[in-house]
Amino acid sequence: MAAFTIFSLFFVGAAVIAQIDDGNNHFLHVLCTELHATPVGQTYNSTDAAMDGCVETDTCIGFKRIAENVYQRLYGLTGYEFDDTQDYFLWDKSNGETYPNAPSLLDTKILPAIYPTSQCPIRFDVISTPTTLCRGSITSDICYSYPTYMAPQYDGTNCHVLTKQSILDKWA
Repeated sequence: MAAFTIFSLFFVGAAVIAQIDDGNNHFLHVLCTELHATPVGQTYNSTDAAMDGCVETDTCIGFKRIAENVYQRLYGLTGYEFDDTQDYFLWDKSNGETYPNAPSLLDTKILPAIYPTSQCPIRFDVISTPTTLCRGSITSDICYSYPTYMAPQYDGTNCHVLTKQSILDKWA
C-alpha cells in the first residue's frame, strides 16, 4: 500500500521524501509542489539549520530553498499547487494520521500546516455560532487560495472556512 501511495503522489505530480531533524520532528521534502506560504525571517545555509530554525516557533510550517544552499522559513500556509520548479520542505505535524475520505495523502499532511496552532488558520477566529466555522479578515484572493475542502467563502469583508475538526469529521 505504501508503494501505491508514493506512486500515486508521483503520478499526480508530487513526490514526498521524509527528512528528520533530531529524531523528533519530521520534514517532508515535497517535490513538484508549490506551497502557498509566506517566507519569513533569516535565511539558513543548510536543511538541518532550517529545520532547527523552524522548530523554534509553533507557527512555522516548513521552509523553502530559495537558492543553492539558502533556505528560508515559511508560515501562513493557504494551500498548494503542483509545480515542477519548486523545492519545499513541509513540517509534518500529522502524527502519521490518515483518513479514509481525505482528498489525498498530501492533504493529510497539509491540513495541520494550515491549522498549526488551533481550530482555525492563522489570522482566523472561531465564530461562536455555528462553531464549525472560522472567520478571518483577509482578501478575497487569499480566501479562495485555501483548498476547496475548507469551503472558503468571502462575504466582501471576511473569509469563512471550516474549522479543522469539521474537516477531520468529514474525512473520517
